Amino acid sequence: MRTMAIGVVCPECGYAFSVRDEYAGKRGKCPQCGGTFRAQASDRDEMPVIATNGSRNGSHGGRNGTAARPSFAGVAVSAPAAAAATSVAGSYAARRRSGGMPTWGWIALGAMLLAAGGSIAGAWMLSPDPAAIKKTVKERIAKADKALKKVENAVLNSLDDAEDKLPDVEKQIDEFARPKTLEEDVIPGVVKVLSVQGGLTRGHGTGWLINDQHWIATNHHVVEGCESLYIQTADGKKHDIEGVIADKKEWDLAIIKPTKLIEGGKPLKIAPNDGSYLPNAGDKVWAVGNPATHLFTVSRGIISRRVSQRQLISEANQLDTSFYADPERDIMWIQHDARIFPGNSGGPLLDEHFRVIGVNTAGIMVMLEREIERAKEEARAKRDRRGPKVTPTLALASNSMYILELMAQNADGKVKPFSSISEGH
Repeated sequence: MRTMAIGVVCPECGYAFSVRDEYAGKRGKCPQCGGTFRAQASDRDEMPVIATNGSRNGSHGGRNGTAARPSFAGVAVSAPAAAAATSVAGSYAARRRSGGMPTWGWIALGAMLLAAGGSIAGAWMLSPDPAAIKKTVKERIAKADKALKKVENAVLNSLDDAEDKLPDVEKQIDEFARPKTLEEDVIPGVVKVLSVQGGLTRGHGTGWLINDQHWIATNHHVVEGCESLYIQTADGKKHDIEGVIADKKEWDLAIIKPTKLIEGGKPLKIAPNDGSYLPNAGDKVWAVGNPATHLFTVSRGIISRRVSQRQLISEANQLDTSFYADPERDIMWIQHDARIFPGNSGGPLLDEHFRVIGVNTAGIMVMLEREIERAKEEARAKRDRRGPKVTPTLALASNSMYILELMAQNADGKVKPFSSISEGH
């Protein structure tokens, strides 16, 4: 029986062969590569094939020169059919060439391009994402704005602080720039301290304001044994003293407190106790006080030496004065030649910048022992109970740093009664 065949070409491997027309439109496997595809009738006329009836011209070929060709169902096709199939395969391959490259071709080309580093897909994959770049830039700008805002706030805060401090700075500049005078810058901070015993004023000395609470520094021996105290300012006004803040017999220092702030009072500046200044021999100094009946007088001199308390005690036989010994420490005194007299005790010793560097304690007469004895004999011969009349040639002042120490030790400002002074506490 004769049947018709159609020529087909495998779309995967391009192998051309023929199948019976009954398989047209059906799916089958390529006998060459095993790929599955749908058989389509060719544009050419149907081609006869030899039936599979076991004749000599069967599936294994024959003497008539027919070639056997495998098919979907193992159908052997004649040579003309094979030629037709080959022609169809050629035209299909041409169409494939004109219509595009097979999938495996694209895969091979992509592999070569990627290996060479020139693949468009590879380049696209390696290129930064514009959205990510925009996000990163936005985040960095926000971070920079935040840092800039922080710096701006710090600068503004610094400017505010500087503006707040400007009045104080201007005041300090004005104080340093303008010429200072004892009358304007020192005297308003100096007072006369008067001691009352038995209802009467028994003695006096000098004091000076040390802080804004108008605490007053003076000598221990000025206030020792008093029943009460009061002060007098340069304008002649008198003010009561509430009590004692601190006193130190061994340093001959005391701090007292008025019952209220002193009108017009001006605290004096104390030289810093940070090692930036030490009184040296030859430095010029001023002494302010109330000697005898004279009020608020000033004398000038120079520093003779810095001397320890123990050294002064060892020289007591040559000095017309005496000293208490501090068993805990050997304090420093300033010896100078600014003239001071009874009544100057407790007054400030100032440097050239009008800063307090010491508290005047005593005028001393430097004499040989025999000279002191001779002066005393002359006084006894004249029946002068006041003793020899000598003029002090040197003066002593305790260092102002000890006042700063007493202030720090009694920062709570607790007021003690006057009786505590005589007890030497």
